[in-house]
Amino acid sequence: MTVKGIFRAITLIGADTIDLKEKSRIIKVNLLAIITGVSAIFFGLLFYLISGQLGLFLGTLVEGSACFYVIFLNKKRKYDIAAFYLQMIHNAATFYFGCLLSDNVEASLLAIFLIGTSLLIVKNKIFRTTCIVVAIITLVMLEINKVAGIIPPLDVNPLSEIVIHYSAILVIVSLNILIIMFYVKHNDELLHAQKEHTENLEQQVQIRTAELEKANNYKSIFLRETNHEIRVPLNAIYSISQLLLLDANKNNDTNYVKQAEHLCAASHHALDVINNVLELSRIEAGKLHEVHNETFAIRSLLDNIVDTGQYIAATKGVRIMLNYNKRKLPPFLVTDKVKLTQIINNLLFNAVKFTADNSIITLSAIVENDSCCIKVKDQGEGISQDKIAPIFDPFITGWNSFSGGTGLGLHIARHLATLLGGVISVESVVGKGTEFSFTFPLQACAVPAAQVEVAETSTSIDDSIYTGAKVLVVEDDDMSRIYLTQYLRRLGCELEACSTGADTIELLHHYTPDIILADRHLPDMDAEEILAFVRSTPMLQRVPVIVISGDVFEEDRIATFNAGATAYLIKPVDFKLLNVALKQCLNSPALF
Repeated sequence: MTVKGIFRAITLIGADTIDLKEKSRIIKVNLLAIITGVSAIFFGLLFYLISGQLGLFLGTLVEGSACFYVIFLNKKRKYDIAAFYLQMIHNAATFYFGCLLSDNVEASLLAIFLIGTSLLIVKNKIFRTTCIVVAIITLVMLEINKVAGIIPPLDVNPLSEIVIHYSAILVIVSLNILIIMFYVKHNDELLHAQKEHTENLEQQVQIRTAELEKANNYKSIFLRETNHEIRVPLNAIYSISQLLLLDANKNNDTNYVKQAEHLCAASHHALDVINNVLELSRIEAGKLHEVHNETFAIRSLLDNIVDTGQYIAATKGVRIMLNYNKRKLPPFLVTDKVKLTQIINNLLFNAVKFTADNSIITLSAIVENDSCCIKVKDQGEGISQDKIAPIFDPFITGWNSFSGGTGLGLHIARHLATLLGGVISVESVVGKGTEFSFTFPLQACAVPAAQVEVAETSTSIDDSIYTGAKVLVVEDDDMSRIYLTQYLRRLGCELEACSTGADTIELLHHYTPDIILADRHLPDMDAEEILAFVRSTPMLQRVPVIVISGDVFEEDRIATFNAGATAYLIKPVDFKLLNVALKQCLNSPALF
């Protein structure tokens, strides 16, 4: 084995531990013990030969032997004692030789070495503190002895003085450089470890982020698919309930009307739960929704909301009153119609749930300065002041006998209100009811009087306009298609129906309808492909296309309008909203 191999083997004595930091400390202790021990014996022998002072050689021999004992302690795994013992040897040797060679050696230069090694190799806090205190005492005592001359220095010849002086400088500088190198290496190891930790942390963050994105993507896919699967049968149930209600009203069957209203209300409640869960998933995913402003007839919107809400309210004997001043409320507004509708619907349905049976709910629209305020007031039990703030938190809901609820409606309404630059406030008196107010910036727009007249009267046009209207229904779900065509036949429309995109395009080659009602997703193609064919065919370019879909996300609606759709209805289809869309299409100048 080479000298280098022997040296390395000695430094590794006792360092067979799995703790890398402890192993590094043990190696440093062994290395310092070897260097100081060998250096002490070598220079002690040298000084003895040139000066003849036996005390120097004996002192260095004791120091060297004691240093080698430190390695033995490490072998016995007494690591803390070994490090402490080595520091005591350094302090004793410094004091001993500092006194004997005070005329030739500046022992105080060893301060960096003594204190530095105490901090570097001594792990135990008590031992470390003791080593530092002893080092300071040693240096102070050397200075006192130098001044007082308590222990006289050795008397050596001039040649020995020169050799001892420069040899001591060499040893002291070397030991200080060694300890500085240890600190540099230690610092490099810390930086390297920190870099590795940072890289590992970044990698873990990337992996975790990818896993979360994947899980969120799966959740989004699951919600979309589940939403679509639920809406298809719900569309049939809601259509049946609306047809039953129409028949009951026509036959003036009071009991039958009540049952049909309950079925409508239950369908609408299921739809409300689905919509709110989907909306919350988008909020949690950080998708704040872009605001898409458009011009629309605010009065007609409020009328339609009340008509739809009355379905649900009728089951409790509740009447919804709409109150606005036609002279102050402009006929048209500019804002995000979809979000405004959702806010009002959530506030209105919340009022229906918690108002008293056989009471009145008031939906008001008030214009003040440059703001519009939509108010929904019920006659329920009211909310105590300490419970008002939490009602906007998700999944917070009160119990009522009318229906359950996810507690998401108000939370989502407030979120959407913020997007529109508005705010929702609450006033409530226990025992008298609650009033929710949604205030948002008013953006009125100038619209020709003719359009205002159409907007105000379109919902009251006689149903005779449907007679003979040719309507093509494209729907792959049998139940949805059956009950949708039943409703349209009652209006007097002439019906054609297809269940696939290919059949639809083949039919349109020789048939020109007045209106096309198309499901967005068919087994063989999407409605966008049908729209592309319709808009590229000269005989069909002006035919209105109403797309019916279970896709409730705003980007789906926008994509459908961009593809050329005239209207977009969400499943389950509300026949009143369908009625409005049909009338708008039949009165469109494009058909004349």
